[in-house]
Amino acid sequence: MKNVVFYGGGSISQAIIEGLIGSGFNKENIFYVDRNSTNNKKLKKLKIRSFKKNNKTKVDLFILAVKPKDAIDAYKEILDQHKNPKVISLVAGIRSKKYINFDKKIEFLRAMPNTSSKHGLGITAVFNSSFTKNNLKKVLIFLNKVGIVITVDKESKIDTFTGIIGSGPAYFFHLLKSYERKLLTISNGDKKMVNEVMSNLMKGVGMSIEKNSNLDNLIRAVASKKGTTEAGLKYFKSNKLGNIFEKGLSAAIKRSKEISNEF
Repeated sequence: MKNVVFYGGGSISQAIIEGLIGSGFNKENIFYVDRNSTNNKKLKKLKIRSFKKNNKTKVDLFILAVKPKDAIDAYKEILDQHKNPKVISLVAGIRSKKYINFDKKIEFLRAMPNTSSKHGLGITAVFNSSFTKNNLKKVLIFLNKVGIVITVDKESKIDTFTGIIGSGPAYFFHLLKSYERKLLTISNGDKKMVNEVMSNLMKGVGMSIEKNSNLDNLIRAVASKKGTTEAGLKYFKSNKLGNIFEKGLSAAIKRSKEISNEF
């Protein structure tokens, strides 16, 4: 994949673009379509060019990354202006069938990345609808530039992935707000130091998981009998924190499914 156009220049597009640039992908081959002034400023700061209607550049891949309510109109615009485009949709909820019904010859697939793509640590789920085997391989190589790629065999699994992984970074950021509040009380308000502490904490957790995938063993390694960790864990368990968190994940998955019925 050489020339790529992002239809929609919001947060997820910006994250992927920054990840691509960080991986060595030539920014001269990245374009965007977006009317939002804030997104325009951010992308121009990255030196990414706007893709004009009369642009004669051969586009190898269109990435649809708009809000669900705008997705079908944006997709129609791509079909109207470009012959036999290859399209990846990053739009939550809307099923492949809705798009393919407009033109069954189009190569189309759905992908759900997360914002960690910005750092080359993204996790992207892919469900292929109609890409040829050869072109799918090229897309997977392209997406691997910003992290790991998981191919799913059923489109319904994209909804689960959306609720858990696509939204995942925000859940961790939300939990870290509690750490931030406590740490600020012992750091005399030194926000920079607090950010470094939280960053190291998460990096250490990630490295521990890579070396030992058994989460129960990792918990036991930290929690000594009658110690501080055990006290905290007991409180979390007695207040059913795990159940609450799982219900939150289920709510996100449910919402992804609801979106597909709305559009």
